[in-house]
Amino acid sequence: MFPDGQDPYALLGVTRESSVAEIRERYLVLAQIWHPDRHQSSPAKVREEVTRQMQQLNAAYKQLTAVHTGARQDRERQTRERQDRARDTRERQDRERQKRESQKREGQNREREAREREDRERETRERENPRAQWTHPEFPAAGQLDTSTNPRSTIHPIAITLRSGERGYTLRAHLDDQQTGAAFLGAQSRLLLFRSAESMRKYVARTDAHELATIKGWDSFLDGMGTTATEPDDEHSFNFDLISYSLRFPPAQWVPTLFIANRDLIREVSEAFELDDVLKQLAVGSPLDYLDDLFRVVDRPVAGWGARRQLASLQGGRFSGVWRGAIGGIEERVQWLR
Repeated sequence: MFPDGQDPYALLGVTRESSVAEIRERYLVLAQIWHPDRHQSSPAKVREEVTRQMQQLNAAYKQLTAVHTGARQDRERQTRERQDRARDTRERQDRERQKRESQKREGQNREREAREREDRERETRERENPRAQWTHPEFPAAGQLDTSTNPRSTIHPIAITLRSGERGYTLRAHLDDQQTGAAFLGAQSRLLLFRSAESMRKYVARTDAHELATIKGWDSFLDGMGTTATEPDDEHSFNFDLISYSLRFPPAQWVPTLFIANRDLIREVSEAFELDDVLKQLAVGSPLDYLDDLFRVVDRPVAGWGARRQLASLQGGRFSGVWRGAIGGIEERVQWLR
């Protein structure tokens, strides 16, 4: 307010919402009326009043221009600050997003490099193709076999599906007519599995790559393989993955023939590679032996009734753990070949 109580807004005839341009326009209009140069011929009192009015107009214009210019500058500054903050926020978010994407790419690259490294290492191991031998404690070492006294044997390609779902192929040779013992492809106490029946066929056809021809009947078996590999039939296919899946259910729902066949294979492999820990789990009186006895009679007309009752009363947890342990003992001895 001015000393005489006049409001500069009222003096210029503007409002607080008026812009600087509106204030200037109003000031110029009033200056045309009150400028002293327009009243030089007027009486002294008029000139004095005109001068006083012009001074007040000048003061009001100066004051309001400063106020409104400062307010506009404040608004512009605040607008710039908001824009700067918004830009900084966007830039920070962009940096954080780029950092996350970079970390994600780095993680993916590390995972890919790890997979590629594992693949290279696996391929290196598989390329080594160790010289396969018939593995069984009663089978003579290569070069020491007297073929004239070698017992009759039956050689069959077999397929084993591991719990991972990987399907591998190997050879099993029963060493006598009663099939009480079996030898398998092995090297350095490892069970050799091929990733396809065809790769196994090509490998065994190269007699210089292994020591398998020391067993009687090898030439006949080799001739019977022919030039194209065939998938083993159901009798010679074993599925640890299906066993693992079945273990989720009560023993009464397990398929006896499936468990009997896989149990017999585990016993044969364990004997061939002298896996004492696994053989203990199959020993007479063990849970797996007891379960095997039930499975072998469950389908009989009379004895099967009692076996089915006993299966229905069994708690699967105890047997499931033993089965997984036996399968795991076999899988730990697997070495893959191409």
